[in-house]
Amino acid sequence: MSVTERLSGVIAQRMTHAQAVLAAPARTARATVVIGRLLAIAFLICFVTGVYSHLLQEPLPGMRFPTWPDFYAFTQGLHITVGVAIFPLLLGKLWTVYPRLFVWPPIRSLREAVERGSIALLVSSALVEPVIGLINTYQWYPFPLPFRQTHYALAWVLVGSIAVHIAVKLPTIARYWRRRSRAEDRSVTDDG
Repeated sequence: MSVTERLSGVIAQRMTHAQAVLAAPARTARATVVIGRLLAIAFLICFVTGVYSHLLQEPLPGMRFPTWPDFYAFTQGLHITVGVAIFPLLLGKLWTVYPRLFVWPPIRSLREAVERGSIALLVSSALVEPVIGLINTYQWYPFPLPFRQTHYALAWVLVGSIAVHIAVKLPTIARYWRRRSRAEDRSVTDDG
């Protein structure tokens, strides 16, 4: 047995051990889908209210909006409230899928490489977007980028990566969308 094969075997053994240590009854594909559904709705609400705000501040040529100051206050309040509610949902979703980081080998096919790449983009943008939004509520700008333009552009990246993630995971989402029986509920590490 070559050194590479032995090293790969040791890594696979350690990763399997890490998955076993991280196993928890609440880490199921069903829990992941339920939290993911709530998280997608929250991001969609923030996206729609954010685009509305952006178009009010920088309207397209010929675009006119009725002047309803109470409606704008409502949409901005909804945007901020749901944006703050994203934090526990996002942490809960990441907690349910955390053992998937310890799969060995990490990439077994081209489809899995695309899936992992899209998830990396999704997770990074999903973490950065609400954090910079929360920092903006304190009017503190520790980064050299213009907030509004960065937040708006990142929102499009986030929504696009959510769409790709849903497309890739659609079979799993369809299987666990509604509760059928306890027997169907499998661990996230079993499902992929």
